[in-house]
Amino acid sequence: MTETIGQQLKQARLAKNLELETVSQLTQIRMQALQALEADDFESFPSATQARGFLKLYADLLGLSLAELFTRQRGNPLPAQPEDVP
Repeated sequence: MTETIGQQLKQARLAKNLELETVSQLTQIRMQALQALEADDFESFPSATQARGFLKLYADLLGLSLAELFTRQRGNPLPAQPEDVP
């Protein structure tokens, strides 16, 4: 079974012994948004562009490639169109 993007983020965060509060301070992303990302609740964001931007910031902090996260989840490359990304 493949891991969702949120599961991958959470696993990487825990592997680095980072608390969500620390990630929030480092990325300037609110805790509620980080929790939504880890829960794969992309519908809670006002737009797909905002969700993608937060995903990129979070993934970068953890040393992960956003394209790789999508590939692991879907088994195919990151979509070219922003509206295709949650």
